[in-house]
Amino acid sequence: MSQCEQGITAYTAVYCCLKYGLKYGKNSRTICRMKTTIDLDERRLSAVMKLTGLRTRKAAVNYALCAAERQASMERLLERALPDEAYRTAVDPKYDLLALRQRERP
Repeated sequence: MSQCEQGITAYTAVYCCLKYGLKYGKNSRTICRMKTTIDLDERRLSAVMKLTGLRTRKAAVNYALCAAERQASMERLLERALPDEAYRTAVDPKYDLLALRQRERP
């Protein structure tokens, strides 16, 4: 097992991965994480923590990153919206949702 796979420190892991050409990241066995210093708006951070019930700053930042990723994905999806004709033909005209619900009732 290489020094990188032993995970002595995040800095050592990244250095070894780059030096020996090993894969690192989410989909590999090697865990490479580095701490980053960022300047945060304390009022917004505390507001996010109160609104979501999150207790740590790390959890609040991770939540905000996930929310930003989700929003960007939705915006990209909406940019490539289908034309109206595609929506009209997407569902079979014989499909009757109310009839299906009536049949499923006990």
